[in-house]
Amino acid sequence: MTTVLHVAEVLKGGTASYIDELLSDQVRRYGADKLCLLVPASQVGSLTQAAGVEIVAFPDGGRLANLRALQRFLKQLLSRRSFDLVHVHGTFAGVALRTMAWPGGRPPLIYCAHGWSFDRQAAGWKCALMAAAERLLAWRCERIICISEHDHASAVARGLPRDKLVTVRNGIRDQPATPGPAVSWPASKLRILFAGRFDYQKGIDLLYGAMSELGPEYAAIAIGDASAGDFELTADLPSVVQTGWLARDQVQAYLHSCDVFVMPSRWEGFGLSALEAMRAGRAVVATGVGGLPELVRDGVNGYLVEANSVPALVEALAKLTPERIAAMGQAGRARFETFFDAARMNREIAALYDTVLAPAVSVHTERV
Repeated sequence: MTTVLHVAEVLKGGTASYIDELLSDQVRRYGADKLCLLVPASQVGSLTQAAGVEIVAFPDGGRLANLRALQRFLKQLLSRRSFDLVHVHGTFAGVALRTMAWPGGRPPLIYCAHGWSFDRQAAGWKCALMAAAERLLAWRCERIICISEHDHASAVARGLPRDKLVTVRNGIRDQPATPGPAVSWPASKLRILFAGRFDYQKGIDLLYGAMSELGPEYAAIAIGDASAGDFELTADLPSVVQTGWLARDQVQAYLHSCDVFVMPSRWEGFGLSALEAMRAGRAVVATGVGGLPELVRDGVNGYLVEANSVPALVEALAKLTPERIAAMGQAGRARFETFFDAARMNREIAALYDTVLAPAVSVHTERV
């Protein structure tokens, strides 16, 4: 029986959702006793599918302290338990595991960055340095999962070895609408929802800029908070209500209650929140960056707008009519069902595990 260790340096947001989707399948496929999680102590509560799975929680603080703690706790874990395969999630965890000395030898390692660090908006030399690090560390793992076609193309363009790269597009389980906490929206307004970190990447400031220009017939709710310490949202608009981070069932209730989901990211490896909105049958307005064009077909299940542009976001939201919102929501739901269900993703992940453990097995990935 395959024993798998999942390792993450950060969980909050899409990584927790991704690992939950894997656990929901792998507990059935391998057994809870064959799985283990090494994750930050303060974020264990972000996982909802880990019942029966051993969780090793390391104390988390700053990034450098996290890397050291992660390596230390991993070595302690390996002193009492062995694994057939290690699946590492996120750039910083990938650095920690691929630069450390493994006691007793390293098991096969699969790495997923969940969006490349060199795709971020940063100085050219920083992106070049991060790409060089990814090229060097690529040889310290057996396979690298790209979560979108964009991720794969970006990795190839930056010189990562093609034979290490496998594209497995993200997917999520279907969750039909169920009774949940009531969501209060102002009456007779177009209901706009944002969910994510309040930081530069996610473009929360662009939403605030758009809301300051749109008329009184628009209302927005923003789920999340300022997780990154280098970004401060100074605007305070009566048309935008902040909720803080919410439990996943509460987020689903908000998704099912809104008219349109907005994702004004400046860069994005995939865009899992947009996919959750599509699952809920909502129209999506997103920037045409990263993997988002693989989710949103412009004019079909939403609108793709220019990144970093408040006027473009205002124009897209102003074009939405009740008829368009309904049609786009139906199209988004159909696209989710056809291409982005978790069953497809989990089949491909299981096949990848088999390939790494028994190289004669081939991996087939389904394309959009």
